[in-house]
Amino acid sequence: MKTQTKSDRKTNSITTGRWTAYAAAAAASTFAGVGSAEAEIHYSGHVAVKLSGNAHASLPLSNGASLFFRNSRGVDTFTQTFTLQIKGVISGSGRGDSHGPDRLFLFDLGLGENVSDGTFYSVAGNPGIGILFTHWSDGYFDASVGGRLRGFVGFRFNTGKGTQYGWARIETRDDINNRIHDTIKDYAWGDPGDVILTGQTSSDEQPSDQAVEQNSLGWLALGAAGLAALRKCGSGTAR
Repeated sequence: MKTQTKSDRKTNSITTGRWTAYAAAAAASTFAGVGSAEAEIHYSGHVAVKLSGNAHASLPLSNGASLFFRNSRGVDTFTQTFTLQIKGVISGSGRGDSHGPDRLFLFDLGLGENVSDGTFYSVAGNPGIGILFTHWSDGYFDASVGGRLRGFVGFRFNTGKGTQYGWARIETRDDINNRIHDTIKDYAWGDPGDVILTGQTSSDEQPSDQAVEQNSLGWLALGAAGLAALRKCGSGTAR
């Protein structure tokens, strides 16, 4: 079942009691290799990469990593597929669910969802392929019913500097000949420790209350760098 879209809300301050608990967790935990406190969300801009027939596209991320989309069309309508892999990484995963061996269906997420809030499966390596649709009519990005579908893919990756989360905005369209056309409209990803919501294009945008609080403990466990990153998201004033 698809995740319900979360509405954006003004971020509230975290209570003093929660700050005390988070600070205790941070003091008890030390980690090597913490990234810069000046976390940043990287936005592709409007790329509108279109794929149909047998075509692929490689879209760059940080430190040599890339999103690799492939559209394939076999001898008939029912052998069409659209998939995602992440390359050039230590690990790379997509948010979705498993339908058996080598059948990871990537979720069609709504606008404003916390990308990290879900289950991820590997889309790096072989097989390690995330299915947007397969056999023309299977998968969360299947456009065979209704003719057009839009949504977000959630992903995470690690190039050796920590886990980073991101999203890609996808559209699939079924034409009058039952041939699927895919468009990667735009995408974005955060630095290690960032909270990123689907559709968020800048670190200056405010995450929702729920997204911030789900990630606050993780940030503060990283010590000073995590504390600074949390304050940058607008929830760093204790009452």
